[in-house]
Amino acid sequence: MRKILTQILIFTALYMMVFAIMRAVMLSSIIVPNNSNWGGVFLYGLGHDIRTFSAIFLPLFLCGFLSYFSGFIKLNLSKAYQILSSIYLAIISFIVAIFAFINFYYYQIYQNKIDMFIFGLKDDDTTALLSIIWSDYPVILILIIALIFTIFCVWINAKILKIKFKKTNQPLWVLIICNLILLYAYSIALRGHPTYNALRASTYQFSSFKPFNEISTNPIMALSWASKEYKNQAHFPPVKMSRIKELEEILFPIFSTTSPNANHAKTHIHFNLMESFGLGLLQEDERLEKELLGSLYSHFQSDFVFRRFLPSTSGTIDSLNRILFQSPIINLTSSKFQKTKLPFTAIDTYKKAGYKVVFAYAGNAAWYNINYFLKAQGVDEIIDETILISQYPNAKSSKHPYGIKDEYMYNKIFEIFNNATTPTIVISLGISNHPPYLHKGQNELNLDLNNSEINRYATDYKALLNAYSYANNSFGEYINRVKNSKFKDNIIIAATGDHPNREYKFDYKTEIAFGHSVPFYLYIPRNLQHNIYYDKYRIGSHKDIFPTLYNLSLNKTKYLSMGGKNMLSKPSDDRLEFAMHINVWANKDGIYPNSSPNGYKFQNYTTLKNSDEVFNLSDDKAEFHKLYEEFSYSVLALRLGLSVE
Repeated sequence: MRKILTQILIFTALYMMVFAIMRAVMLSSIIVPNNSNWGGVFLYGLGHDIRTFSAIFLPLFLCGFLSYFSGFIKLNLSKAYQILSSIYLAIISFIVAIFAFINFYYYQIYQNKIDMFIFGLKDDDTTALLSIIWSDYPVILILIIALIFTIFCVWINAKILKIKFKKTNQPLWVLIICNLILLYAYSIALRGHPTYNALRASTYQFSSFKPFNEISTNPIMALSWASKEYKNQAHFPPVKMSRIKELEEILFPIFSTTSPNANHAKTHIHFNLMESFGLGLLQEDERLEKELLGSLYSHFQSDFVFRRFLPSTSGTIDSLNRILFQSPIINLTSSKFQKTKLPFTAIDTYKKAGYKVVFAYAGNAAWYNINYFLKAQGVDEIIDETILISQYPNAKSSKHPYGIKDEYMYNKIFEIFNNATTPTIVISLGISNHPPYLHKGQNELNLDLNNSEINRYATDYKALLNAYSYANNSFGEYINRVKNSKFKDNIIIAATGDHPNREYKFDYKTEIAFGHSVPFYLYIPRNLQHNIYYDKYRIGSHKDIFPTLYNLSLNKTKYLSMGGKNMLSKPSDDRLEFAMHINVWANKDGIYPNSSPNGYKFQNYTTLKNSDEVFNLSDDKAEFHKLYEEFSYSVLALRLGLSVE
C-alpha cells in the first residue's frame, strides 16, 4: 500500500506541476488587470487538479487496499501490478502532456476552457479540421515532447517500484485508523470539499475576470464536463406549458406581428452570414478599416450599419441554428429531429409568405447534416461547393479544406436574383475567412503593424488579414453588382458575422463585449425605406436580424420574436433593447458577463467597449441570461411538440 501511495503522490505532484506551468504560460499571453488575484488561478487550479488526479488514480488506490487481502488468497500479484500500473501511468502521462498543449491552443482560439465545441472535430468536417491542425500547430514537436515525458514517467515509476519499505510493527487498531483517515482524505480529494461536491461545471468560477476562471480549470476535467453537456444536448426533455407562460410574463411574449407593409412578399431578400466577420480586427481605425473592408467600405459608409452588435455564440453552426431556427441546441441538425419540420423558423415564415427559399454555401452541404435538415424545413434549392465547381470550373483551384472562394458563391447568388421570377430569399454562408486562411485577393495586403498589434494574433497575421480582407472585398464587389443591376430596387441585403475571428486575442480589461462583436449591415433601396428610424449606436444581436427583415418585407405577419426587435423602428419596448451572446449580454445600462456578479459601464454610448467602472446587479439582471436560455429551449421544445400541461 505504501508503494502505491508513493506512486499516487509523486505522479500527482508531477502532473500538477505540468499544469501549473501550462497556466503560467497561458497567463503570460493575456493582459491582466492591475490588482487582479492571479494567485487564485493556481490555488483553484490546484483544487481542480487534485480532484482530477484523485479520480484518475482511484484504480491504483483500490489496488492498494486489495493488496491487504493477497495473503488470504495466496496470490502474488506484484509482478502483474508492476506491468499494468506502468502501462496505465504511461497512458496517463501521455494524455497529461497532450492535454497541456491542447488546453493552451484551445484557449488561444476560443478564449475559453475546453467546452463542447471541441466535439466539432467529430461533427464538423473531421478531415478538414485535422489538416488545419496539422498545418497550423507543431503537432510533431508536441508528440515528441509528450513521448519524452511519458518515457521519463515510466522511468520514475520503475524507480518507485524498486523501493524497499521496512515492515511496519504498528498494532492492528492503529493501521485500521490510519486507513480510515486515508479513505476519508481520498474522498475529500475526489469531491474537492469535506461536505459537498465542489469545483463542478456549475460552480468552478471564482473570479469576475473570466480568463482566470477558464485557465484555472483542469483540461481533462473540462473535457469530461464538455462531454456531459454534449451528451445532454442529445436529450430533449419536455417542458411544462405553465413554465413557458411564466417565462413569457417575466421576459417578453414569444410571438410578434409585423407592421403593415404594402410591398408584402414582393421584395427579394439576401441574408449573408460571413465567417469570422468580427469588428475587433478593425479596432475603430479608419485607415485599417478601408484596407480590410476593401469594396465593402463604401457600402458601410452609405448603407445601414450597426456596430454595437453581438453574435449569438462563438461557433458557426450554433449561431446559424439560433438565427434560422431559434434553437439553442448545437446539434439539432443531426439530432433525432433532423427530419422534423420546425414551425416558425425564418424559412417557414418566408415560405408561407410565398417566397422561394435558397441556401447557398461555399463549403460542402453535408456539414453538420445541414443539407438534409434544410430540405426537411422546406428549402427549395441547396447550392454548395459541388454545384459551384460544376458551374464555375475555375473554382476548383481555390478549394481549401472548408470550401472554395466566396466569389463563386456570390456569382451564383447574383445569377439567381437576376433570373428570379418570384420573390426569393437566399440564405448564404461564406467560408473564405476560415482557417487555414488560404484565400486572398489579387493584391496582397502590406500592413505595417507594430509589435503590440502583431501580438494580438494567435496565428500568421498576414494570412489571416489577407483572408479577412478578401472575404469582405468579395462581398463588397457583389453588392456593387447588385446596385447596378435590374433588380437593385427590389432587394434587401443583410449581413453579419457568425462570430468574431477566434485567433485575434481581445483585451478583457476593455473588450468584454466588444471582443465578441460583429457588424450588422443592411442595404435597403430608397424606394423601400418607409418609416425608417436609424440609430447606428443602437444595441442589438443576432436575435434582431430576422425581426428586422420581417418588418421590412412582410405585412401583418406573425413571427417568433424571442426578444428580437426591428432595428430600424423606433424603440417601443425597453425589454427588447438588449444584445445576447452565450457568454455576455448588454443593454443601454452596461455589460453583463456570465462569469461576473457585476456589471460594467460603457466607455461611451458609441461603443461596446467597457470602462473599469463596475456596478452591482439587480436580481432581474443577475438572472436574465439564465432565464433567456431556459426560455429559448422551452420555446424550441414547444415547437417540437415536447410541451406538457
